[in-house]
Amino acid sequence: MEVLRQIFSQLKATFLNLSRAKQITLVALILGSLAGFIFLISWSGNSEFYPLYTKLNPTDASIILTKLKEQKIEYQIGSNGSTILIPQELIYETRMNLASEGLPQGSGVGFEIFNDSKLGMSEFAQNVNYQRALQGELSRTINRMAEIESSRVHIVIPEKSLFVEAEEPASASVALEMQAGKWLNQSQINGIVHLLSSSVPRLSPEHVTIVDQNGKLLAGDEMDSSFSGLSSDQLEYQARVEQNLENRVATMLEAALGADKAIVRLSCSFDFKSQEKTEELYLPDNQVIRSEQALNESSNAPELAPQGVPGIRSNIPGDVTANDTNQQNARTSVFNKNDRTVNYEIGKIVSHTKEPVGELTRVSIAVLVDGSYRRTEGDDGKFDWVYVPRTAEEMQKFENIVKRAVNFNTNRGDEVEIVNIPFESTRLALKAKPDDTGNWIGLLKKYQPYLKYGFLSLFLILSFLFFVRPLVRWLTEYSFGDMEIFKQLPRTVGELEGEMDPNGERLTFRDQASQMIASENEASIGVMRDWIKEN
Repeated sequence: MEVLRQIFSQLKATFLNLSRAKQITLVALILGSLAGFIFLISWSGNSEFYPLYTKLNPTDASIILTKLKEQKIEYQIGSNGSTILIPQELIYETRMNLASEGLPQGSGVGFEIFNDSKLGMSEFAQNVNYQRALQGELSRTINRMAEIESSRVHIVIPEKSLFVEAEEPASASVALEMQAGKWLNQSQINGIVHLLSSSVPRLSPEHVTIVDQNGKLLAGDEMDSSFSGLSSDQLEYQARVEQNLENRVATMLEAALGADKAIVRLSCSFDFKSQEKTEELYLPDNQVIRSEQALNESSNAPELAPQGVPGIRSNIPGDVTANDTNQQNARTSVFNKNDRTVNYEIGKIVSHTKEPVGELTRVSIAVLVDGSYRRTEGDDGKFDWVYVPRTAEEMQKFENIVKRAVNFNTNRGDEVEIVNIPFESTRLALKAKPDDTGNWIGLLKKYQPYLKYGFLSLFLILSFLFFVRPLVRWLTEYSFGDMEIFKQLPRTVGELEGEMDPNGERLTFRDQASQMIASENEASIGVMRDWIKEN
């Protein structure tokens, strides 16, 4: 304790003998070091909290907090209660434990409602629970989409009828709450519609209604979904084709002329009519006998020629005179009849053609090409840039290249226009930036990425030499007012000899140095080296 008391008194005397500026600086350094040390200790001792679950509904959040309290796990709550944070080393284990208990359940009630089914439940209650479970499961599936914050699904399932014509179709409605700044495209909306229609019996896609949080109708009976979807697909397809052809021409010209030397704009026209055609072609030269029918008739019966007195009497039955006369005049006649029918099968071709939707009908291209620039020296010795236009031969080559790149077809009315004009931005850039090749400015630009590291190193060295080192020297040097510090230190042998023999002669500094060198002590050699460095 005595030693500690002496050390404390010496430190106190040393601090009191410093100047006011040095005292303030020393106190600030000590307090800053202590604060930094305490911060590091506390920061390294505390556990890092990371999200266990995010975007929780209040029901799931309350159940999960109860489980964490039972397991005595530290937690934090963020994002207005929708996020729960726990120590990082416990995240995965806790998630697996909660997943084994079916947590988080998500919004609504799923098929876990049947886990605690009660005996004696009526059929109506079972149907209601089934509908609630189906709605909850569909809502959880829809909520997995990145653009959707939450959703609610309502399903109407009518009772089955004994007669098919009396059955009513099922219907469904979905209310979506979108993430901030996000929305669904038409294909995603169609995906939700078909998801519901495929999950609910007797539910057709046209009976599904979808609205967002603003009440905007996204899908339903009042919308011609096929027409709107086809229109969006048409625009997307047209933009994609135009962008593809435009990039093909632009990259080709820029590779030949240089960057920012050509501007390409391309427009396409499409025929989006959907056509189906059925055609039958008959081949008259291709004949095959399909069926044949022949009929032959012959007769040898006698045939009476019309003779006798004309009138009624000769035609009355029983007239002997007429009958005798007819028998005498009867003669035998032969009758032959041949009838032949042949059916031929004529070959034919039946073709069913479905015309493609989105047929390219026309392409229009507009291209601006910059000329070249030549540096000239004026009479006053100043350099200037002179614009040199492209020749007709060069422009013709550019036109031919562009036509081949877009598959130019004159029959469908394609048009290409290539114009050579000076780009104003190019001329201004050339006048503002003279040629630096070969001088020190160009050299600096060439090695500019490496110069910043050199400047950073130079800045650190200068900061150490002109800021850190003078500050350390200023804190360690002493003034005349600090001489009291040395009075508190133990006295040397020379001081004791001087006090005992005040009349004795003291050696000069040179003689003392000679004695130190002659002693060949390593300590004396180190002192001499320090003196030489200081001088």
